[in-house]
Amino acid sequence: MNRSLHENLPDVHANSLLALTFGDPAQVLADRLLSPDEKRCILAAWASDAFAVEDRPWLRQLPGSDEAIPVAAILRALQRLDEEGDPPPRRGGAALNFPQCEETKLAVGF
Repeated sequence: MNRSLHENLPDVHANSLLALTFGDPAQVLADRLLSPDEKRCILAAWASDAFAVEDRPWLRQLPGSDEAIPVAAILRALQRLDEEGDPPPRRGGAALNFPQCEETKLAVGF
């Protein structure tokens, strides 16, 4: 793996460990030492399917944590971060904006 391509990506394991210092997603939001991006990374790591509780996929539990947290609470905290920061992207982003072809191309060999 090319290190230069991935050096700016957040470390999910580090964010998971940092999430262990909080008992509730609201505590992440209230932390004054973390930037909004750091809070977002911590909450996203916490919400990851990697921490889903077996047979209870609506809960997330970090290794070593005593308590499982509803993923809905984590997602609400992420939503609050989004509401406090930049406005969300317009609905119907790039995935819904299909390219417009001027003319139909014929497949080669048909």
